[in-house]
Amino acid sequence: MSEHPDLGKLKERLGEISDLRGAQSLLGWDQRTIMPQKGAGVRASRIATLGKISHDLFVADETGQLLDSLTELEQSLPFDSDDASLIRVTRRDYEKAKVIPTELTVAFSLAESAGYQAWVEARATSDYTILLPHLERIVELHRQAIALHRAANEEVEDDYDILLDDYEPGLKASEVSRVFDLLKNATIPLVEHIRAKPDAVDDSLVHGDFPVETQRSLVTTLARRLGYTDDAWRLDTTQHPFASSMSTQDIRITTRYYPDFLNPALFGTMHEFGHGLYEHGVSPELERTPLCRGASMAFHESQSRMWENLIGRGRPFWDYGLPELKRAFPDHFAGADEDAIYRAVNKFGPSLIRVEADELTYNLHIIIRFELERDIFSGTVPLADLPAAWNAKVQEYLGIDVPDDAQGVLQDVHWGSGAFGYFPTYALGNVVAAQLWERIARDLPDLDGDVSRGDFGPLRDWLGENIHRHGRKFGPNQLLERVVGVDRFDPQPLVRYLTTKVEGLYGA
Repeated sequence: MSEHPDLGKLKERLGEISDLRGAQSLLGWDQRTIMPQKGAGVRASRIATLGKISHDLFVADETGQLLDSLTELEQSLPFDSDDASLIRVTRRDYEKAKVIPTELTVAFSLAESAGYQAWVEARATSDYTILLPHLERIVELHRQAIALHRAANEEVEDDYDILLDDYEPGLKASEVSRVFDLLKNATIPLVEHIRAKPDAVDDSLVHGDFPVETQRSLVTTLARRLGYTDDAWRLDTTQHPFASSMSTQDIRITTRYYPDFLNPALFGTMHEFGHGLYEHGVSPELERTPLCRGASMAFHESQSRMWENLIGRGRPFWDYGLPELKRAFPDHFAGADEDAIYRAVNKFGPSLIRVEADELTYNLHIIIRFELERDIFSGTVPLADLPAAWNAKVQEYLGIDVPDDAQGVLQDVHWGSGAFGYFPTYALGNVVAAQLWERIARDLPDLDGDVSRGDFGPLRDWLGENIHRHGRKFGPNQLLERVVGVDRFDPQPLVRYLTTKVEGLYGA
């Protein structure tokens, strides 16, 4: 059966847009890894120009006309077919993008590039005033976008819903609050329990003298065992770890190294590997289309957090992992056993830095950011007062004082890069990972044995078949229902997992 001519035209147009956005991503990756500092100004213009061209091409009337001409074809095809999904998802993206004028898209791109560079300097000097004017500009641009979306859609309940929708399609702030309230109520008593036993777990094994080059070799070996291949991936160093893909066969992940602490490089690499594996596993048939990404950022974070925590901080992993540590650092780990390293990487307790937080308190870090973002956009917290508001929340939820802004409000790249509404997806990713994990454990009865032998193939295959290959064909709720039979975020599997783990490490 021959392809509808307008479908071919749509695919050609979307392919060109994908090419432009891939070039943008490559420039962004370069900016955050190896670009000379003085290249920032012109780089921002290059990224903005590519963004302008791709935006204009996407929101052009011809795109809308092609979508309209394909309505009948879409309705005649199975819902889960590639072509019906392409038309459906593209139409949603088009209707949303059409609301935003090109000038605002360019302004966002320039502000985000400048904000990133300001954040790098502000964090290095612990000087929030360097970032403040950039945040003010970014928030103002978001307010303009929110007003346009509200004018186009009278059903918007909350300004924050519009920010969430960029990362988690259809998600409402009220639903995030429901999930986070349940998580908070379950987490705080567990945090109080471990605070009463600060010496119950010894983590000295992951502290010591770990030369960076040896760490680099170790995590590269680990990544290859997990599924990284030299012909389709890169692993580089950056200030704030991230993953970026130019295509399913061009995956870039980054990590960072501390010469006296092993966890950041080890678990940062596993985390970003999870993101990269998702993009690598999307069906080749979806390449150069809007479907060639993850279903949502919560699903993306579920993959990264699964590899980082459910695998990397699980007891079976260390039957494989400890011998690798002993090969890399024979003197340091000479007398260590698997139970000792398992306990060391699972020491729980409140800490300042989100990306180094344990599984339990991590969700409180996210709840802090979610509540502050809502306060910013409701006008409750002026941006000038954000450091003080941050410090107060950290004291309230984690019970610790923030010594400086570099370890507080400036620790994350997201706000300086314009990514308001992103943070909730991290904790929601933990929720989804636990939901998926219970299903995986039923489908792969020897999963623990596989992991202990360093055989990650069965898990990769399960994730590829059930999650990765679909790309964006299904929304997050649809994908959850297909895989676990529940069409919403359910925090109870995560609560069960955390409770069992805390009691195993710290006693009931």
